[in-house]
Formats: sequence, C-alpha cells, structure tokens
Amino acid sequence: MNILIEGGYVVDAEGMIKDGAVVIEGNRIVYVGDRDEVKRHFPRGYLKIDAKDKIILPGLINGHTHIAMTLLRGYADDLRLQEWLENWIWPYEAKMSPLDIELGALLGSVESLLSGVTTVCSMYHYHREHNEASAAIKVGQRIVMGVAMFYWDEEGSIKRVEDALKHWHGRDELVRVSVSPHAPYTVSPNLWVVAEETRKNWEEESGIPVTITSHIVEDWNEPDLVKERFNVEVPNRSIYMYLDDLGVVSNRLVAAHSIHMNEYDYEVVSKRGAHVIHNPVANLKLGMGVANVPKMLDKGINVGLGTDGPASNNTLDMFETMKINALLHKGVNRDPTLVSARESFKMATINNALALGYHDLGLLKEGYLADILIMDYKRPNTIPLYNVYSHLVYAVRPENIDTVIVNGEVVVEKGVIKGIDVGDLIKRVSHRAYEIAREVGG
Repeated sequence: MNILIEGGYVVDAEGMIKDGAVVIEGNRIVYVGDRDEVKRHFPRGYLKIDAKDKIILPGLINGHTHIAMTLLRGYADDLRLQEWLENWIWPYEAKMSPLDIELGALLGSVESLLSGVTTVCSMYHYHREHNEASAAIKVGQRIVMGVAMFYWDEEGSIKRVEDALKHWHGRDELVRVSVSPHAPYTVSPNLWVVAEETRKNWEEESGIPVTITSHIVEDWNEPDLVKERFNVEVPNRSIYMYLDDLGVVSNRLVAAHSIHMNEYDYEVVSKRGAHVIHNPVANLKLGMGVANVPKMLDKGINVGLGTDGPASNNTLDMFETMKINALLHKGVNRDPTLVSARESFKMATINNALALGYHDLGLLKEGYLADILIMDYKRPNTIPLYNVYSHLVYAVRPENIDTVIVNGEVVVEKGVIKGIDVGDLIKRVSHRAYEIAREVGG
C-alpha cells in the first residue's frame, strides 16, 4: 500500500518537523520532509491520511516481554521472584496448551498495538503451529520470538529452537526468532555454548540477524544460584564474566534486567557491545531493585526498555514504562537532569531496534521500515503542547493513539484494531484463564 501522511508534527529521537509529512511505498518509508515539499513531489496516487493536530512518530518497540502471559495477569502478585516463579507461574504454565499460548499472545498483541507498540521481543514456550509469532501475525504485529531454553530439558530446548528458526525466522516479513536461554541459574554452561553456536549458524545461513535474549543479573543471588546448581565458579561474582568465558557475550546478546551488575559486569558489557533492556516497572513490582541506567549510559552501553510480561507488570504499556524510567532515576539519584524525556523515548524506539538487530527500524527515515504511530494531542491530557518529547513521555496515554501502521499496513484506525473481534477475544481469554487457575488450584 502507498500512503501519504500529511500535516502535524513528525517526530523521532533525532529531531522534529513541525508541519511535516511521511510517504510510504510498500513496507518502506520513501520520503520524510516538509508538508508542502512532499505534496509537490507526491501529488496523487497515494492513500492520504490527514495528521493535522497529530504527532507522527515511529512505532514503539517493547524490548522484553512475554505477551502470552496475559492469561496470568494479576494471578500471582506481591511475591518474591523465586517463589513467584517456582510456586505460582511455572505450575500454571505447565497446564497451558499450545492453543492457550497463542490465545494469550493474541490478547497481548492486541493490547500492544492499541497502545502504540508495533514490535515486541517476547520470550516464551514454543509449539510449531501455535505460538507467540502465530498470534502476532494474525493482527499484523512485528515480533522477535524468543524460544525459551532450560537445563532440565536441554535436548528438547535445542530441538525447539532449531524448529522455530526453520519454520518461523523471517516469516511474513514480520517474524524473527531469538535463541533464548532463560537465565544463568536455569541454563547450564553447555547449553549456553550450544545456544550461541546455534545462533551463529542460523544467522550465517539465513542472512537475517539472530539474537540471544535472556534474563541476566535480575536476582542479586545469581552468582550463588549458578555456583550451587552447576558447580561452577563465577569469577569476581560477575555473571557477565562467566558468560563471556563461555563465548556468549557479544553485540547479539540482549540482556533483560541487569539490575545487580558490578564493575566487572559493566566492563564486559561495554567492551563486547552487548545490549541491556531495562524493565523498571516489573523490577519495582517484584522488589528486585533498580538498575543503574545512568551509569550504563555513561559507559556507552546501549540501553532499551521493556515492560516484561503481564504477570509481572501488569500491563504492556510502553508509555507508562517510558515515564517511570525517566522518573525513577531522577528520584533515586536526586537529580532531575538524569534520563531526560527524549532519552527515554530514544530507549523505546531506536535503542530497542538496534538491540534487536534492526538497522532500519525505530526512526522516521527514508529506507526504514514503515512502522508508524499517529497520535492525537488535541486531548485534555495533552494540551497545551510546549515540548513534544516531554508530552510523549510524561503526558501521553494509549488513549491518544489514533492510527498504527506496521510494515506499511494500517492495523489500527481511529483507535480500533482491524480484523479482530476484541470483545469475543476478551471472553475467550477470561474463560480459559479461570479454567487453568481452577486446574492448578489457584
């Protein structure tokens, strides 16, 4: 589809055009500039979208989540991480069928798109026919699907990753597969090595970037858990040194959380060019602490943002995440200049894109993928407008979203998602979620 979006503010992390326009041909942006100049070059033959009194911006990217876990939203709150995982989450997940995973992920994709998230990086359990990617494709969302790996099923983990790469990597121009060792305390040294070898082999074969996504240094006891479970030493109590010795830390490693890093960790991540995805809301809710994002940024580490899953957040709202990210580090450090609104917006767009291996996403530039939001700022919560970046982080809510375009296709129009009966989906999710909870005994 060829689309001309005209009028309004054209905004990305690199700058702004006050009365601008964006032209899309197929799934790519072909022109960004002044509205009058664009109209002279592209006078006819395009679907025109009037963006007067609106802001045009790149689609938000959720750098770390588990969209299928909408089924567990609110199921187990106010618990410590290990108790939450082992006593509540994992028993519930053991009752989930592949169709349940797809159903939960479908609701997660719908929620994400309606709140302006055009790409998710989501890690979960995998089944060939029914998974998070199969759900995302149904609503036209871009996804990096992480296939979880665990030490108690090493052979099965490897087979599932290989199967996902074979059947889903590059699918419909919307899907990439990520190799996803769950965490250092649930993945053996051998499985880490195999995961990295698999990643490299498939990246070379497909020509499409393959990342490793994992939860790293989320728990302050992680070095002890690794040593106890796998009988290995963690040098200088640095999980990143341990992983670097295994050959895993590179610019293809996307590490969620990284809350309890020591000086050795910072040094390894900075040197290897690994990426950190900060999940401020989930980290606060689980009482896991506050990652030192200002220090990471000072050391040149690429930091993105994620919501984490609906069971630990409990929303997929990246506007909320951007706001809390900016506020949190100001408050903790008693410095209102830290993590500016523009920096937080950058973390949710171009920083996340680069972390996930996309060099043509997260900005409004010629040649970039056409993942675009149009949002209405003539609303009670966003008037008056003095600073666009401040508005996007501190004032905008998902209700401001008017139009969402993914890969050049309009998937949300006037705040309504296309092709999905949302009311019916809500009924199906509610029914199945309560059914599973009864089976578990919750």
